[in-house]
Amino acid sequence: MASAVNNVEAPLTTGSTLVASIVGIDGCGKSSAFRGVVETLAGSVSVIGVGDEVVGGGPGHTVRERTDLPLSRSARMVGTLAKGLRRPGLYKQVKFLEFVERARIREYVAGHDPPAVIVTDGDPLVNSAAWAVARFYREYLTEGDERLTDVLHYLAGDRRIPFNRLGYYLRRAWHLVLLNRLRLARFGFPGVVYLLDINPAVAMERIKQRDRPLQSHETIAFLTELASAYRRVCALLEERCGIPVITIHAGGLSPGQTLRMVVDDIRKRLTTEGPGKYDPASIEIIATTMSGSLQDQRKIGRIGPEFRSLTETSSRVHIADSHSRAQAIAHEVVGRGARTLVSAGGAGTFNAVLEGSHLAGKVPADLRLAFLRKGSADLIGKALHIPDDLGSGAKVIVDGIEAKRCTEADILTVVTTNPDGSIQEKHMVGFAGLGVFGDVPRFTENRFAKAYKGVLGTLFGDLGPFYVGLVLATIAWSVRRLLGRVPPMALTLDGDELEPEVWGAIILLNGDLGKDFPLGRGLDLSSGTFRVVALRYRGLRQVLRQINACRTATVLERPRDFEAVVREIEALAAAPIRPCRPYMVNVDGLQMMTSSTVQVVLSGSINLVSGPYEEALPDPSPAPKDRRTR
Repeated sequence: MASAVNNVEAPLTTGSTLVASIVGIDGCGKSSAFRGVVETLAGSVSVIGVGDEVVGGGPGHTVRERTDLPLSRSARMVGTLAKGLRRPGLYKQVKFLEFVERARIREYVAGHDPPAVIVTDGDPLVNSAAWAVARFYREYLTEGDERLTDVLHYLAGDRRIPFNRLGYYLRRAWHLVLLNRLRLARFGFPGVVYLLDINPAVAMERIKQRDRPLQSHETIAFLTELASAYRRVCALLEERCGIPVITIHAGGLSPGQTLRMVVDDIRKRLTTEGPGKYDPASIEIIATTMSGSLQDQRKIGRIGPEFRSLTETSSRVHIADSHSRAQAIAHEVVGRGARTLVSAGGAGTFNAVLEGSHLAGKVPADLRLAFLRKGSADLIGKALHIPDDLGSGAKVIVDGIEAKRCTEADILTVVTTNPDGSIQEKHMVGFAGLGVFGDVPRFTENRFAKAYKGVLGTLFGDLGPFYVGLVLATIAWSVRRLLGRVPPMALTLDGDELEPEVWGAIILLNGDLGKDFPLGRGLDLSSGTFRVVALRYRGLRQVLRQINACRTATVLERPRDFEAVVREIEALAAAPIRPCRPYMVNVDGLQMMTSSTVQVVLSGSINLVSGPYEEALPDPSPAPKDRRTR
């Protein structure tokens, strides 16, 4: 059912940490308020302040400069340099660099041991937009609010500049193109903005009392333009983007009164928006920024509006720049009561969200997880019959949520040790692999790979990056074997120990993933078993035959012809028979490094939101009759 109440485009979030930005023209008192707010809040909650210096504190911890945080020192140096510049053009370049560094600091803090509150002195998004309107790009932004609203979303990184507009922005604001298209940083939306509004004449008097040389922009004429620009930008943030803006008329208040107003409002928000406040029925969408083809990557800014146009149920989009961040967000929102999650990405994102959904080792029985296809290996989404088109996919998911239409799926747990000996455990739905298949994420899931996966997905379709990764993994595995770094492994399948072999690939599937990966053919996602396809290494020519037989599922019908073992089992152990170098386990897009035994067992189940039952029937082709073929 379409919502008739909300035309505001809600911002993407990065979790529960409240980002409170204090903004306004020079002389409004924002730097003093910033310091006071950080010191006051630190008495009761953990807080990080991002300003000329990065500071932090909390209960029992004195507020101190956080020079241990990446970029904190360089951001301070760049900011100090900018303040001494007199040429507006040079000032613009250096100030932009400072905003990039501050934005990256804020992103890092939000993704690594996030505090309850991040307070910022100014805000990269608000400041950049206001200065663009008041000085640097005023001739392009003075008329109408649509273009400025687009710029806000381009700066925030939740929309990509369309290819047909790149030339326009390259000619006028190449900084914006670099920021947006190369993802140098996200000038993300804050959680709340405190606009310290003041008469420019009063601000100038305060500035002159500082007993320091005036900066080139500190004139009444320009401060008047800038104050107007701040009001306009903040109005759009509130009206078009759903960001709460608290306007404080600071000119008639003492610094202490301004401080108390900001602190009181932040404390109220922490009380009403704190842990445990998620509505179980709310739809929490966790999206990774670099999943899938270039077209898929451009979906991220449209996800929130699509869901809000289809349902009146509350929904929000949480963004993650990595699988580990997606896992952390999922754990946080499920821990705070959310019970309807949507994974927007590929298989790695989906299993990271699944992993994060575990509380005390189990998924809540009433949790529902949907797969919005925005990745390069969205086989589970296809198996659940979720369309690839964003609008159609969102519609099917919303309909499935409201109709309580779910498919139960077994969860596999993969347990091994880290190279340092510590235990590691991951949970998954889909497929896992060792050997050649274990090495695939080495070439598809690192930061550099994310940059070219979008191109491969665009040129060769959803499985393009996977097949390229498979070829590279085969080459790398073959080189390691020639160097004697691939040890024989003993496989134990439901207690039946096979003779040790050099296994070229060991593939595990806990359900039918459709025609694109037919090795799971005929196996229900909730069968209570998983399928193992283990391929003995018999030379490179046989490897190529085995890969083709897996691609066509011929190996299921004639495993002996391809030196394969095909079983449906409940437990697997794969143990190197001699000490070996660390090797990789592929947990459907997530990576595990180990040098010891890998164990896989069935550990639970989860409800996956699916398309209409009559359209989501599995491949009718029969499963192989002999499930214990060697």
